[in-house]
Amino acid sequence: MPVECFPNRRRRMWTDERDAIIDMQHAPPVRRALPALWWLAFVALIIVLLIPLFLTEIPPLLDYPNHLARMEILSRLPGDADLARIYATSWGIVPNIGIDIAMPALMHALPLMLAGKVFVGLALILPLVGVIVLHRSLFGAVSFWPLAAGLVAYNRLFFSGFLNFLIGVGLALLGAALWRALQDRSALLRVGTAIVAAVVIFFCHLIAVAFYGLILLSLELAWLWKKRWRERLGRLVLLAVPFVIPAIFYLRAPISGDTPTDGNGIADAIRHYYWALAASPPGLKLYGLMSPFLTYNRLLDTGALVLVIAVLALFASERRLRISPPLAAVFAFLLMAYPAVPFFLMQTAWVDQRMPVLAGFLLFAGTLPRVGSGRTARLMVTAFAAAMLARTVVIGLVWSGHDAQIADFRQVISPVGPGDRVLVTQAERNADPQAMVNRPDSVRAMRDNDSTMHLPALLVIEHKAFWPLLFTAATKQPVKVIAPYDAISLPEGELPWVGSLAELDLATVKWAPYLPDWQQKFDWVLVMHPGDALGGYDLLPDRLEPARAGKIATLYRIKK
Repeated sequence: MPVECFPNRRRRMWTDERDAIIDMQHAPPVRRALPALWWLAFVALIIVLLIPLFLTEIPPLLDYPNHLARMEILSRLPGDADLARIYATSWGIVPNIGIDIAMPALMHALPLMLAGKVFVGLALILPLVGVIVLHRSLFGAVSFWPLAAGLVAYNRLFFSGFLNFLIGVGLALLGAALWRALQDRSALLRVGTAIVAAVVIFFCHLIAVAFYGLILLSLELAWLWKKRWRERLGRLVLLAVPFVIPAIFYLRAPISGDTPTDGNGIADAIRHYYWALAASPPGLKLYGLMSPFLTYNRLLDTGALVLVIAVLALFASERRLRISPPLAAVFAFLLMAYPAVPFFLMQTAWVDQRMPVLAGFLLFAGTLPRVGSGRTARLMVTAFAAAMLARTVVIGLVWSGHDAQIADFRQVISPVGPGDRVLVTQAERNADPQAMVNRPDSVRAMRDNDSTMHLPALLVIEHKAFWPLLFTAATKQPVKVIAPYDAISLPEGELPWVGSLAELDLATVKWAPYLPDWQQKFDWVLVMHPGDALGGYDLLPDRLEPARAGKIATLYRIKK
């Protein structure tokens, strides 16, 4: 039973589908059933992937609660007097605000938690749909193979809560498929749709725009390979047009000039770049290559990676693997650039770790194993379906236990009132911007730290209180903290070590500048994961009074 339903043709998509329908009418019954089977498999895959979202109130994704708090603020300002005392909106032309624009509008019809799940679902499914549509556009065939990209739908960046980025990646893949489908159409139509796509993707994420441009450039170079040089030049000039508006937006955005310097110009910029590169240990670089497949079980993650590589290698050895040269070029570029790209860049972390995930999507969009027998097809379907089901079961089991953590945390913070200032700390002594790269293979970090570090955002959502680490970076978010709370706010950062309250040092103050004289600036101290302190710490009983204790956190009232 062949995987491809239709032969590859360089025609318009609707013409191709019309001819395919005619062909199917004269095909054997099994061949005619393939489109129905494909849609059945697609719908089943989407349902399976979405099941974990229904097993918890708040999906345990690292940044997600922080995003929810910002959506709550945007949807309630300026009408909510308690929140208006602390926060204000500050809209501008910056990337990374896609959900800030769309989710508050959706919250007119849906409650916060449900609206949030809609966008989590988009971040999970949209890249997969992008892979499928781009694959169809490149190979001119409906194939079961791109459905295997369900193995990378749950990936390290998804668990980190990078919703804007993943939605932007999905749109970039869909935009590239549209560009490929319109490759022989008028320049006005092709460039016009690309302009709209580039602008929309820009407001999702800047890296997604670069990814979109890279794919389009590769597609054009492949198409123009046998054309005359004048025609090549004209097409490449037109290719630059869709990115003029995003480039103008970028140059006007505060992020474009945000390179920390000490007044030494280019020399300091180079030093900053290599400092950022040094923040990515070689171990993380190697480990990051598995990022597209990382979930909660390293055995299943490794098995999924081995399965994909083995299938592609087997078909390649038998010369039954079709490869899209344009996507192969982008795939190679991402992996070759990956070792030199820094972890931190332009106030953004995980910059380099995004590249293997992008390559992972392209791996399925740009290849097509030509299955020669029904037995082989059934074997592949069984293997990939088993891998996806096993991974989803593990994810579902972890997520189903997250509501108990949320309930425990809620009872701890229940005494906090509107306008209260809460200093949030952690018991582990690893609170600095490099903490996220210290233990790249920590399943405990993914299950607990990554899913609870931003739970204090519930202080904002449910208590209208203040905590210093709400995402309010002017280069990324349209929310700002107003006086007097802005003096103790940090737009992005890590939770400081609770022991630093008694032993404040210069290194800690550098990463948490709001800590000096903390007992006068805050009303409460919240300690996350109090059982994690291996050597213990001094809780300063003369300054702190225990209020509520739980497994996830402990709350102390500051004595004035």
